[in-house]
Amino acid sequence: MGRTKELKIEENDQNASKVDTRYYDELFKKIKDQESEEFNDCESLEALYSTILEQIEEDNSELKKCLYSYHVDYFLYKSSVENFSKFFTILTSNKELLEQLLSDTRTSRAYEACLMLIGNKTKSSSDSCPLESLKNSMIDLGDYFESNLENILETHNGIFSLRAFLRVIGNQDILETISNETNNKKFKKKEFNIKNVCVRIVPDDWNLGVYLKKFSKFLKEINLLEIGLDAELSPFVSLLLRKMYANYPDKCCSIIEKIHKQFVKKPNSFNSMIQDAKGSRFIESFLLASQSEILCYYLNENILPNIVSYTKHIYANYPIQTLIKHRMHNEPALVVLFDSLVENLTSIIDLNTDLIYKNYLIVELIEVCAKNSNLNFKNLIQTILDYFGLNTEENKIHFLRVLLVYQKLDDIQKESPIDQALYVLDLKPIASTIATKLIEFDEKTINKSFNSLNSNELEYLATNSVGSHFVQKVLNLCQSKDRNFWIQSIFDKLKGRFVNISKNKSGSFVMETLWSVGTLKQRLLIVDELKMCEHQLKNDQYAKFLVNKIGLNFYKRKPDEWKQIQTNEIKKKRLFSDIITDSNSNDNKNKKKLKK
Repeated sequence: MGRTKELKIEENDQNASKVDTRYYDELFKKIKDQESEEFNDCESLEALYSTILEQIEEDNSELKKCLYSYHVDYFLYKSSVENFSKFFTILTSNKELLEQLLSDTRTSRAYEACLMLIGNKTKSSSDSCPLESLKNSMIDLGDYFESNLENILETHNGIFSLRAFLRVIGNQDILETISNETNNKKFKKKEFNIKNVCVRIVPDDWNLGVYLKKFSKFLKEINLLEIGLDAELSPFVSLLLRKMYANYPDKCCSIIEKIHKQFVKKPNSFNSMIQDAKGSRFIESFLLASQSEILCYYLNENILPNIVSYTKHIYANYPIQTLIKHRMHNEPALVVLFDSLVENLTSIIDLNTDLIYKNYLIVELIEVCAKNSNLNFKNLIQTILDYFGLNTEENKIHFLRVLLVYQKLDDIQKESPIDQALYVLDLKPIASTIATKLIEFDEKTINKSFNSLNSNELEYLATNSVGSHFVQKVLNLCQSKDRNFWIQSIFDKLKGRFVNISKNKSGSFVMETLWSVGTLKQRLLIVDELKMCEHQLKNDQYAKFLVNKIGLNFYKRKPDEWKQIQTNEIKKKRLFSDIITDSNSNDNKNKKKLKK
């Protein structure tokens, strides 16, 4: 079977080399890079789309050349709803052509692109004509998948397009929502990639969810445990399970029970599957969709007895973290899982590494405690304190020092509290995230620990690439929750150090955040200190941005007018705080690019 796949790929590569895509590559690339004045206005771009659509509709060889171009994704992304609808109709209206194009890995990419974009296209148009055409194309495609499902799953021809079709029909499953949020963030930072597009569901009144039922009938006739380990088929079955759970939970129960019976017949299969790259994703979907009784069975028989090894495993941790994130907040049966994780936490985590899949577990447990009051948050905090050796009332206050600044408690205790020499850790992002989450939770021990940080420690965090993000998050959190005494405390501790922090790459962002959250009195603290070194700061590659932002030169020339401007700005900010917060976050991203 493996050799057959290799031959097929080899054959496709040979065919690909015979297809001359240069005309379409150059055309699409010009549109993408906006290199040609010829396609910069809407009318000429529309004329170009019309010409291309005419060419590919009349000649299948031209269609193949167009689809073989690696820039066809962007062509579809930029097309109007009308043109997109015409293109999709060409791809789906002829069954013979449909089968031929889906069997070629290069041309089938166009179907995936269309399906990933179709939800966005329907949301951007109110014209019923192209929407009706898109609906009919989706029905044609769904009918093809239904009638050829067995062949598709056997040969894998069109399997990725089938999965893309599943993604956009019915209700969106939970894991898909998280993936889209992540992709959307990536898309803002990088150049266009179809994989980073936020995938949206097609309109409900198209009633395409019925295909989920039709596809699920196939699951009753196969060995799902074997499919769960198949690299090509496992993602499809996992997605179909979650979709059935989100749309038809009653019908999903019968599929879950079938899988459960297959696991019972082969007791060791669960253990081997959860530690497999594809199998763990199948188990993840299976547990996410399981009824409470079946979930309890696997908790007691498999997960709890192996909680440490599973949670530390690169693949087996996925199902556990998914249960914490998506079911623990409202599933009483999972309280025992929480207790077991907390009990074994010190054997699982290692905060001196960047192994996020282990250490991020703490963040997930903190977040779920905020949603479910039945979970023992105090026990979680005590376990984390014990992990650092902070088991007495006196040394609990050193929690953030040990987490963020020092290597161990002994380094803190042997130093004098005044002007301590820092034994600095290589600060890990996960440590910063854990600290932020605990402060968000408003845990008293952590709050006391933060307020006890001295000036040296706070300056170190402000000028550290990871620590600066932590300080910025704390400042913004304090502002949103009206913890003004915290903000004043930070200003008092960093007073006299503003110049050094401003000249640091990471520190300059902290200074901008201090400025943003500060009152007029606190802003005056900053400008009075910085004005003494204005010339030096204006020529510094990082501090110059802050100098321009705060209007330092204007303050020196006209202090009264400057104060009035700042007073008005602070008032406006209070009135429109939500809007300004969003715009500031975008400004910071752009400034980071400039500084780089």
